[in-house]
Amino acid sequence: MPRVFHSPYGAPIYADGSPVAASVATLAALKALSDLGDLVHGNEVTVDADGSKWRFHSSSALTGDDILVATPDAAPSAGRWLRCPGAVDLALPIAFGTADGAVLLTIPTGARFKLESAHWEVTTGFTGGSSSAIGVASSLNATAGDILGGAGGDVTATLGTAGIKTGTIGAIMDTDAELHAQMYVAASNFTFERITSAYTAGAGYVHLVGTLLRNAGA
Repeated sequence: MPRVFHSPYGAPIYADGSPVAASVATLAALKALSDLGDLVHGNEVTVDADGSKWRFHSSSALTGDDILVATPDAAPSAGRWLRCPGAVDLALPIAFGTADGAVLLTIPTGARFKLESAHWEVTTGFTGGSSSAIGVASSLNATAGDILGGAGGDVTATLGTAGIKTGTIGAIMDTDAELHAQMYVAASNFTFERITSAYTAGAGYVHLVGTLLRNAGA
């Protein structure tokens, strides 16, 4: 086993200077950390529930979204948990009542995200309404369903039962050249689209799968 030391700030590190890995059960548990030994700049913690890794940035004052930025429960004016760069599966919650055009995720200052694929996770089947259909759009194209759902949106036949649903590939996601262009920088966003009518029941997540190239904070 490598020897463990403490950094000048009190965080445990290995002899080579890399931080000692730590973990918590859930994101809520991460946000609840309050010990000064935990809230040290550069400290990294894994959330066991989804395997995501987070790094504490002592001077960041970004708005928390619980996807790429998490604000400690103590709500300090500065100090945020930032999702670590690497392969990510970003789960954005949605429901039948989510408003048309609602922003599901805005890429924060200092971050860069390369989108590679998208899919639905249905926890409660989407049903009701008149020929209801939904999709996901991005600020790169700002056309309903351009990421997921397509121009006509995904319907009850696809989303009416619980499970992972591949859905309909959006118009800017269906060729290698278009996938190559899926680079999202600060202020880029993803929105929920009620393409036809509105469901009266349903809940789940939109999953954006790709690589978080950087998340430097601000």
